[in-house]
Amino acid sequence: MNKPGLHPWIRLLVSTALCWHLHLAVVPGHAQSRFDGEGHVVAVDESHGTVTLDHGPISGLMPAMRMAFPVQQAEQLLGLQVGALVRFSLQARGLEWVIAAIEPVEDHPQPNLTSFPAPDFTLPTLSGAQVRLSDLRGKVVLLNFWVTWCGSCRAEMPTIDALYRRYNNRGLEVLAINLDAATTSKVQAFVGELGVTFRVGLDPSSSIARTYRVAGLPTTYLIDRVGNVVVQEIGARDWLDAVSRSAIEGLLQIPEPPQEAERSRRD
Repeated sequence: MNKPGLHPWIRLLVSTALCWHLHLAVVPGHAQSRFDGEGHVVAVDESHGTVTLDHGPISGLMPAMRMAFPVQQAEQLLGLQVGALVRFSLQARGLEWVIAAIEPVEDHPQPNLTSFPAPDFTLPTLSGAQVRLSDLRGKVVLLNFWVTWCGSCRAEMPTIDALYRRYNNRGLEVLAINLDAATTSKVQAFVGELGVTFRVGLDPSSSIARTYRVAGLPTTYLIDRVGNVVVQEIGARDWLDAVSRSAIEGLLQIPEPPQEAERSRRD
């Protein structure tokens, strides 16, 4: 049975800019010689014949990450714009992977929809208070995993805060879970610098991140009013773009369950 409010997800972009470090070694005699992927252009270096991409997972080859790839022909770099979404093909050349083909994507791919109950947890926040996910039942929750050293996390955070400011009075909650193992003073300085207003949770042992099977940063989950994860967003995105706002509004339009509405009135 189709769920109301899911139609806004048709054009939701699952962005792929991640901050996960990996040293990639090409295995001689790899069974597959060509792999396809999508990503955003981060930098173009015509002098060295390389393009840096924030790309999603490439099945059978590597996880989502940021990486500079050489191109087979310098002409392939012509016309590439930083920030553009591109499709590309990788081909083995000796002990490295090179881009054999690359082209801009004219439209956003479909979102990475999912559906499973959001695992509950309790953790401390930067303010010193405790937060329990199940206490937010009845709200639409944007659950974001991030670290201070992640450039993509920093880039998207102001748009998450702007989204929160816009929709908080309609039932949107944001919980940004920091995974830094360092002292909270560094996290506090980071949050203060950006001036964000949503709650920041602390998970220095990454136990919650492991429960949610976070494979790269940033990773964001959207949780509906009844506590189900409905989408997993791997990588940074502009949460104020039209597609993101339409997606959030679609979830907010679904009425709060009666039992949760009654609990909200009691609280």
